[in-house]
Amino acid sequence: MNLENDLAHRLVEAHRAGRHDVDAAPYAELDRDTAYRIQRATMADLGQTPALYKTLVAPDGLGTVAPIYQSGFGKSGSFRLSSPNITGLELEVGLVLANDLTAAAANRDEIDIIEAIDYYFVGIEVCGTRYVDRTIAGPNGGLADNASALGYVMDPTHRDPGADIENYDVELEFAGQKIWSAPAKHSFGTVLKSFIAYAKNQHPAYPLKAGTIVTTGSLCGLVPIAGTGHVVGRLGSHTVEFDIV
Repeated sequence: MNLENDLAHRLVEAHRAGRHDVDAAPYAELDRDTAYRIQRATMADLGQTPALYKTLVAPDGLGTVAPIYQSGFGKSGSFRLSSPNITGLELEVGLVLANDLTAAAANRDEIDIIEAIDYYFVGIEVCGTRYVDRTIAGPNGGLADNASALGYVMDPTHRDPGADIENYDVELEFAGQKIWSAPAKHSFGTVLKSFIAYAKNQHPAYPLKAGTIVTTGSLCGLVPIAGTGHVVGRLGSHTVEFDIV
């Protein structure tokens, strides 16, 4: 087994066992292409498919992407997610594409990017890691581990025509306790920044096709949680809720 296959195997075993005991140090040395191959090999070995994409902006300014698996994806009000490996919650604004969007079109004119979007929604990303210490993995090591994505919950009945988050507060409750209340502030500056960056720098394995669901980054940073309980997240009039068991 070569090193790349071995690193993928370690992540696969951690996923299957619900563990976070993988040494992140070897992953910190990866380049981006290798990180993507490990990410995809892990997904294939687990028999998973993406429910949605998580877009990010790498330190060099290029857009990157990580899948959030179908097995961890659910609808508000009815979803239950297992608790192993959960590190915290991120309330986010995501989007659904109405049309295919190629990298060529995205690089030609950002208007084409905006016009490809059907609608926006509010969701909660459940973050988790397979590493003992995610902080030493670096950006490419994090990418190999699906950018710490574990699950995602959205309310598809709430649709917005725009991505404006100004004058909205984010509130999070967990197990009957308020754990966050503050004005919305996007981790990448704007809702569309990571999506636009990725649209211009798409990976062939994760094309932006009509119907693709994309989540774009936290409005509250990572809010740590531990244990089990009912989750309620709010942004303005939008509410997302589910159970961690």
